[in-house]
Amino acid sequence: MEYTFKQVLPKIAAYCSYQDRCRQEIENRLIKWEYSYEDWPEVFAWLKDNKFWDEERYAASFVRGKFRGNKWGKRKIKMALYQKGVPQEIGNKALSEIKDEEYQEVALKLAIKKVERLREKGEEAHIVKGKTLQYLAGKGFESQTCYNAVDDAIYRLDNDLEEEEW
Repeated sequence: MEYTFKQVLPKIAAYCSYQDRCRQEIENRLIKWEYSYEDWPEVFAWLKDNKFWDEERYAASFVRGKFRGNKWGKRKIKMALYQKGVPQEIGNKALSEIKDEEYQEVALKLAIKKVERLREKGEEAHIVKGKTLQYLAGKGFESQTCYNAVDDAIYRLDNDLEEEEW
């Protein structure tokens, strides 16, 4: 069924107000509804004018959710934004909102948990370090961040340091 402009507006507005959407998600929905491609610019202009769609707001929300909720690193978030068609400048701006201190802390906490789990299984020291590095890299953290977090985690666990002493 094809929709007219007046029919598609409430549907797309409801779709966008449920959660922030990127352009690609909106385009996919318009394709699903078989809405005429020639009329898309008018729909996007209306959505932007009425604050239902904002690529910067979407990117900031996406970054916050993936970092704080999923504990993803910047590399993985950047790739996901790229796959969603978010312009690089907008993605970089959203990623810059992650504070370095918080970023390092998340990587360290992930490393500590992973090292503890691997040690409980009785893994050898070099295996623990390698698997933890691989785990953090898979979460999207940069190489240097991974190495620093793993070294800190092993040091703190070996010296039995409590969180307050960090």
